Amino acid sequence: MHASEDPLAPPAAFATHERLPSGRILAWDATVDAADARRLAPALEAAFGLHDSLALAVAKRLRADGVSAHGAFVVHPKGFVRNGRGAPREAERFDVEVDAADGGVVVIDGEAFIVARGETILDPRAGYGALALLALSLEIRRRRAGRAIAVAAAVLEESPASDARFERDGLASEVAMSHFRVHFGFDVTACDLDALRANASLASLRWNAQAWGAPASFEKYDARGAYHWNLYATHDAYRRRADTLVSFLAANMPKSALPVLDVGAGDALFAGLVAKHGARAVALDPEPEAIAVARAALAQAGLAQAVECVQGSAETMPFAAGAFRAAMLLDVIEHLRNPVRALAEIKRVLAPGAALLVATPIWKYGHRNDPVYHLDEYREEELTRQLRACGFEIANTARIKGAYDDIVVLARA
Repeated sequence: MHASEDPLAPPAAFATHERLPSGRILAWDATVDAADARRLAPALEAAFGLHDSLALAVAKRLRADGVSAHGAFVVHPKGFVRNGRGAPREAERFDVEVDAADGGVVVIDGEAFIVARGETILDPRAGYGALALLALSLEIRRRRAGRAIAVAAAVLEESPASDARFERDGLASEVAMSHFRVHFGFDVTACDLDALRANASLASLRWNAQAWGAPASFEKYDARGAYHWNLYATHDAYRRRADTLVSFLAANMPKSALPVLDVGAGDALFAGLVAKHGARAVALDPEPEAIAVARAALAQAGLAQAVECVQGSAETMPFAAGAFRAAMLLDVIEHLRNPVRALAEIKRVLAPGAALLVATPIWKYGHRNDPVYHLDEYREEELTRQLRACGFEIANTARIKGAYDDIVVLARA
């Protein structure tokens, strides 16, 4: 086995850095040509005159089909997210504050570099690999040495190899991920926001108020009653989508006497459809109005004995470990403030090998399917990455198109 193939081998050098005449530090990753890094330095240095308390300026990265990254977020409900990823090339035309730089070209304030121990973090012997710039950015924030800004005027055309190198030497590197986890106490791809809030030493990472807001009060059941059941009865596209999802789960869940869990069940339409396939189901929802509506709708459908309705939170479920053979998270994850904790709870209550079916509207540039109730919408790569980080194996992915545009993921506990 070659050293590069050994998952426990020290990560290769990923970031190069040099001191600029201003005293600031210019750093770039291994996929960037040194001449390109030096060409971008003046535009990045100019940002220090535009933004207060700036410690790190990172260049916008482009690829042929659009924005690759305009900085990165790590302390975020979706975990590791490249800001602007998937947007058109002309998008992200303004500077924006981010958690960190995950690669490309950066200029770092000289004092912040010292305070955050930049020499050590960027040294390949430290073991951060392709996560080195990410770790250095967060360490700057953790030590309150300044802000990180993505600079729209500094544009880098990213090479096709950049993503593969970052994955191999960063997110897929056991050494790099382990060093990051030991240093910060959480997984780079799956930050439990509640655990972070409880850790005083990491409090300075919680700068982004948008990531810490509470979901809007969900009052639809007060106003509209069992509206999912009504949609199922009156809209062909919605009925086909619901039947397809439940049939797919029924065909792929283990044969067992254990029930199926519907997380964020609302009026329990999906739990009811599972019951029609002959399985026992439990419908869990935090809204008392939803539980009342669900019980009435199930009774009307003759399914009250097959579905138990329980009021409770996805983040703290009142169930024993290994109690379910399958779970559904349908049109729910986009509403959750801390998906990582909810997914960890789902993993806990599922039996080994149990199935989890997730469906959620796909993120679209400049548009959110429901700007009132949806906290975050996912790209497929973001959703599958978060599921893996929470201990699930991805069995299958699909898309529902037409009247809906959804990502569908079947995972195994």
